Amino acid sequence: MTPFRHFAPWAIAAAAALPLGAQAESFCVPGPDDRPEVGLQGSLPQAMLDAGPFQGQWCGLRQVGHEPLGLRGSFGDVQLIGRCAYASMRDPSNLNLPTTGTSVIDMRVPAQPIWTQTLRTPAMQRAYSALEIQKNIMVSAFKDFGPQGNNWFDIYDISGDCLQPKHLATTTTASGNHDGWLTPDTNTYYGVPFGGQTIQQNPNRIDLHVLDMADKANPKQLMNWNRLQLPPEVQARTLATRNFHDVSTNDAGTRVYLALYGGNNALGGFPSDGSGRCANGLLVLDSSDIALRRPNPQLRYISFLSWCDQQLDPDFGDGSTAASHATEYVIHENGKEYIVSTDESGAGLDGRADRICGSSGQRTFGRLIDISDEKNPRVVSTFKPDINKPEHCEKMLTENINAGMLHYIGFDNRYKLRLVYYAAANQGIRVVDFRNPENPREVAYYKAPSVATTDAGENDFTRPDPRIDNESCLIYTGWNQGGLRVLELTNPEYNACMRREVEGGGFLAGNGSKVTFGLSAARASGGLGALGGSMSLHDRAANARIEIAQMTYLSGVRDACGGVLPGANAVQFNGTGTYNGAPASFRVCVQDNGEGASAAADQIHVACTAGCSYSGGGALGGGNLQVRQR
Repeated sequence: MTPFRHFAPWAIAAAAALPLGAQAESFCVPGPDDRPEVGLQGSLPQAMLDAGPFQGQWCGLRQVGHEPLGLRGSFGDVQLIGRCAYASMRDPSNLNLPTTGTSVIDMRVPAQPIWTQTLRTPAMQRAYSALEIQKNIMVSAFKDFGPQGNNWFDIYDISGDCLQPKHLATTTTASGNHDGWLTPDTNTYYGVPFGGQTIQQNPNRIDLHVLDMADKANPKQLMNWNRLQLPPEVQARTLATRNFHDVSTNDAGTRVYLALYGGNNALGGFPSDGSGRCANGLLVLDSSDIALRRPNPQLRYISFLSWCDQQLDPDFGDGSTAASHATEYVIHENGKEYIVSTDESGAGLDGRADRICGSSGQRTFGRLIDISDEKNPRVVSTFKPDINKPEHCEKMLTENINAGMLHYIGFDNRYKLRLVYYAAANQGIRVVDFRNPENPREVAYYKAPSVATTDAGENDFTRPDPRIDNESCLIYTGWNQGGLRVLELTNPEYNACMRREVEGGGFLAGNGSKVTFGLSAARASGGLGALGGSMSLHDRAANARIEIAQMTYLSGVRDACGGVLPGANAVQFNGTGTYNGAPASFRVCVQDNGEGASAAADQIHVACTAGCSYSGGGALGGGNLQVRQR
């Protein structure tokens, strides 16, 4: 039975004007500040783009920060550590420009990102998706789309000031690096080439190369692998496909998960005669020899799953129109191991109707694959936006609707997965609830407005894997032309920081108790209900009295708050009230540094945002502040 979908009254009124069945199959509940899609889920009518610069569409997800990166374009990937973000580039990009490379971005104030420098060592200039961070090690591999290829590889130490990464080494890899993976122990790098000769043309083609990084200053080639090392019956299913595309491992590094690209000839996949149908999917290999550094290591076959094998999805057909694109190892909150995957298609990022529904076709979806029995992986569920379903082709062609595709992947927690974030090209960021693995439900989405460099009639598109900062509950992602964007979920059911609560009071240090305050702020019903609370502050030195009676916002720290930075022990709340009796609005940030003699003093920062100019705060000289996560 299809679950009942809830919509705000104004959204129902808007939907009433649409043709029957046109309402998007989304579970997002539009709020008063949302600008939701109208029509098929994920759709973007060409008429909307032709009418002028696209103004964006969103539901349950809003932008809180933006660093345009000079509108340099060619966004590659984004990585996070501490209060820093890194944004790589891909081709086309001019390697002679000082802005071409991997941007280092100060995220101490998420609402106001600051581009501080650009890393331009050889691989960092065009790292694309092969920009990886594990623990305090960052690596990048140069993406060269030219015929010769430069396989540069850089290693950085970011254990100190993340705004000043320390370059450790530059070397080269055995072949190209369209994508790559750094194992969680930081000792092994797997690189995936792309393009070049087929395995039939060149039996020595490298499908996967491995770099030993145990000595970070002196990385060494460990081994190369191609599909001719697979059992003959598996080889037969993979030979028609030119490329693998993506790779990840389990935490121990003892299993490798490869996306076999497949796809039609337009993707450099199957030959033009169409042989090798369904030769795309998930390949699982035993990499214990590599993880344990055994002599003469081998990658040993465990299983191969084509998307066509289980025939759970009649929409996918014979598998000839999609290529397995991304593969990410995760552990669900239910404790099971899964692979989250996406597809790519010859219809391209824009996914124009004539290409999706034409001879090339496009049936690209997102899958959750149960690998608890690794010899028999099982597709548990498939997330299919309406716009990618073949049943809607006639409507798309008639109304000239663009679609795009689920492309890159992020998630709320690799080890307790509940939400998957899809960077879906023309569909923007789509947030899907996988708490019930067999019944994925979209709960939010965000399509960014066009920027100055977006051509008339075109749309900027999402590019990298979205990343989550769980201390601030903010999602970091990028648009090809528009640069880095910081997004926030607006429903406390999906945003844990909105379920935090804070209470306490006291006085500030070093001022003779001249600033005293008391406060409380929380949502009812375990963090899911109405927001309430109050605050009183008396600053005798400034002759200021602040009373906050109405809370308007509570979540992680996102705005400028003096010495209070984003953290799991910090809260920001906004509210309205009075300043010396006159109406005013305020932002308050609180940092709970724990209890006991060894704990640092708690901190508070208070700023008037309208109706006055008050700003103050600092460490407590007495009292206590408590931040709790519900």
